[in-house]
Amino acid sequence: MKLAPLVTALCAACTFSPRLDAAVVINPLAWGLNPGDTFRLVVITAGGTSATSTSIATYDTFVNSQGLSGITYHGAALTWQALALTPGSSPLTDSSRYSSTANSTLIYNLNGLAVSNTTNGTRFWQTSGYNQHLNPINWTINGSGNLAQVGDFNGVWTGFDWDGTPASARDYDSFGLQIGTVTAALGQSFAYNDYNTLQSLLEPKALYPSVGRAGAVANGWAWAYDATSLNDSYQMYAMSELITVRAAATVPESGPWSISALLAGSIGFSAWRRRRPNTVAKVPAEPQAA
Repeated sequence: MKLAPLVTALCAACTFSPRLDAAVVINPLAWGLNPGDTFRLVVITAGGTSATSTSIATYDTFVNSQGLSGITYHGAALTWQALALTPGSSPLTDSSRYSSTANSTLIYNLNGLAVSNTTNGTRFWQTSGYNQHLNPINWTINGSGNLAQVGDFNGVWTGFDWDGTPASARDYDSFGLQIGTVTAALGQSFAYNDYNTLQSLLEPKALYPSVGRAGAVANGWAWAYDATSLNDSYQMYAMSELITVRAAATVPESGPWSISALLAGSIGFSAWRRRRPNTVAKVPAEPQAA
């Protein structure tokens, strides 16, 4: 086989063959974590959805339809759950939800920045006081499968207030006396009466689930305002399964390196063949008859 066609073919394979790598490969070692450490990821979906369902499974299905399978660690895709509150599922108390154990785990966004770190007293959830994240959650994997930042003021469905409880409002009677409190999780909306003390009159209102703000690090990450309709379309937060940090791989991947080695060996062999002298074994002549 001639050298030129071989080099052309191998270089074409090395340069232009498509790689099957995932779009976003996380590397917690580069974030300062060590083998054996555990953490979770929290992301924002690239697309939006309505909040008409009361089932948490609906929102789990939605977040997993948003290309999050393209985020891998050591070649494996992660599983995800919606970070949301419905009438039957609270992120504070539902033990089947990843977010219910977030207080005891380091939480990172896709950019490798810690969102919550229990070692310095900052918790993902805080049931009293003022909750402050270390960094916003505002990173996603976009429709092209690439890491992308979400706009700071993009709305995110949560259904919970800053302390993890449902959005709530006080309900008043015609005399301005509080007669109860209404709450709204995802899939719920309730009519109530607010009392305007300046004008001494009732103001009929409707309570809808909470909407967070993508770029907020204070309590606005969970609740920035109440929605105006369950049909509004907003993004959602998603939290990953617990991830254990592994040591870096020691065996090189097959791919460009193996192709390069093959190419170098082929060129060397061809050059060696050219340097060999073209010798022909001499056969002794037969003796001639006298």
